[in-house]
Amino acid sequence: MGMAAAARPGTGVEQEDERQLLEQARRGDREAAACLLQQHELAIFRTCRHLLPAGEDVEAAVQEVFLRALRALGRFAGECSFGGWLASIAINLCRDRLRRRRLIPFLPLEVEDEDAVSPLAVLPSPEPDPERVAMAREAVRRLRRELHRLSARQREVFALRFFVGLELERIAEALAVDVGTVKTHLHRALQRVRAAVEEARP
Repeated sequence: MGMAAAARPGTGVEQEDERQLLEQARRGDREAAACLLQQHELAIFRTCRHLLPAGEDVEAAVQEVFLRALRALGRFAGECSFGGWLASIAINLCRDRLRRRRLIPFLPLEVEDEDAVSPLAVLPSPEPDPERVAMAREAVRRLRRELHRLSARQREVFALRFFVGLELERIAEALAVDVGTVKTHLHRALQRVRAAVEEARP
């Protein structure tokens, strides 16, 4: 299963459970808040890991995202998905950290079709064959290298689509841009990442 599919929002029942947890958390239920955030911890970790440079404490960044979310929970109006709202907090935090380090300028930039196949799906299957295992590792290495060569906005869009699993409209909401802008950046990111991964195939 591709990363995007694995990170897709849950079923209607799971979404209803999330709404109940959200209401309980708003009323001050700490256990509900912790459970709610835990459901999105992996997605937020992936987002921070791929937006921050090597050497940054990703786990600390995730905890800061959650602290910001808890402080702002009462202002979450439900106009977008909770996961998308959390992702926007994560992106803003990563931007703040990068600006402080003066590493990457975040310029307003201008995604592929909604059904775009995840570039992660072309990674060779790590079967017992040593050659295939080595090939898979090389593909992953190339993928990570190329992700950090993308522009800041392309990397944000790619992370939200394939590591968080947001739909294009939710990505646009999280980044405060229009869907056309998201499509443009995702298309460019996919071209570069796929080309890099394909080089590792025989």
